[in-house]
Amino acid sequence: MCDEEVARAALRALGLRNPSASLIQHWIQANRAEQEPPPSWLMPTPPLATQRASKPSAEPAEARNFRPRHPRGYSKSQLEPTLRAQGTLVRPPGRRKPGRPPVRATWFEAVARSMSDGTPLRDALKKHGITLDKHQIRALYRNEEFRKLYREARHSHQHSDLYFKKRLSREERFRRTL
Repeated sequence: MCDEEVARAALRALGLRNPSASLIQHWIQANRAEQEPPPSWLMPTPPLATQRASKPSAEPAEARNFRPRHPRGYSKSQLEPTLRAQGTLVRPPGRRKPGRPPVRATWFEAVARSMSDGTPLRDALKKHGITLDKHQIRALYRNEEFRKLYREARHSHQHSDLYFKKRLSREERFRRTL
């Protein structure tokens, strides 16, 4: 049993003084498995591999190697370049505070006022002749300055006489009954 002697010597070289019979058998099986070629059912089929390599894929390389462009979000403003190109970007007066500079346009207040009665943002932008794509509209919804202006306009609209139904005076109630 030459295999047993080789296995015993190899296991002693690994630091095992007295390897058991089952350990020797397992070492022999593992050694034979390494030397023999694997069965055909374990091997990948070559026709599929060549078909896949030769056939051009319909999806672009970016889709195959999908990795988000900005895994932690994108820190650049979607609105600022557009507003600067339109010439409506307003710089706040005075000294610049530390942190990200606020993005504010000249039309923010007008759009916020027209939204105060419940008009959707897209309709308010159309009413004022402003065109933005869907990413810029989303950025406008998230813009801190615009949200502050909208909140103020909505609050003032809800607390105005137009929003609440006024109680009729005694004379007006009397006239309605006639």
